Amino acid sequence: MTANEEAIADAGRSSRQPLYLHIASVLEQRITRGTYPVAALLPAETELTEEFATSRNTVREALRLLVERGYLRRRQGAGTVVIATTPSINYRQSVGKLEDLFANARDTYYALNSIANVTLDSLTAELVAAEAGEKRILITGVRWTEPGGTPISYIESYIPLKYEAQVEHFWDAQVPFYSIIEKASGRTIDEVSQHIRAVEMPRRVATAFGLGAGAISLQVTRRYRAGGTILIASLNWHRADQFTYEMLLQRNIERERS
Repeated sequence: MTANEEAIADAGRSSRQPLYLHIASVLEQRITRGTYPVAALLPAETELTEEFATSRNTVREALRLLVERGYLRRRQGAGTVVIATTPSINYRQSVGKLEDLFANARDTYYALNSIANVTLDSLTAELVAAEAGEKRILITGVRWTEPGGTPISYIESYIPLKYEAQVEHFWDAQVPFYSIIEKASGRTIDEVSQHIRAVEMPRRVATAFGLGAGAISLQVTRRYRAGGTILIASLNWHRADQFTYEMLLQRNIERERS
């Protein structure tokens, strides 16, 4: 590694961020400056694990992130190929289980904008499975691929008033919000329901993306439940031209045959 890459790696070991993010930064730097040009194969996973003195899983996470950013393409038996030297503006979210959803939250950057107590109107109450006129804590923010990266979504999260003391710690939180609410409630989120639809962005959302009125978004409504109780309900707006939501559904053939 060069001196600059060694500095990045040292930062990875000393920072709170996972090591795979720093490995991804080193590899991204090599791609953008031409060390790994377009159509070139990256070193094998075994070589990268030796170079960075880490596990194969950590290397795979770094490569997965670069695939999502549009730098790489991976095919079994064909290796990892560089397909671009600049990041793609598209963002793909892959979810196969509940843990994947939480991992996406940990692997991205959230910038909190505001916290306020609000009274739910009828439309919002229906979306978050509450009654019109009920009060909730509203947290607004923008999720980014990384600090200074590409905005992924504008998010409005609604939390019961009884967690007001915990919400005040969100400004300085080093962990995802759901972890704080789980600890306060003494419950573990075991179910998340989602509803995805195409809608026009409200002006406040379009402004956050730097777009004009009438821009089309994918709105993802999520309800995080623990033992049947909704701990958090969120409205997530994504640019329809830049966001792909991917889900893998598997069929249990053996169960059907039994």
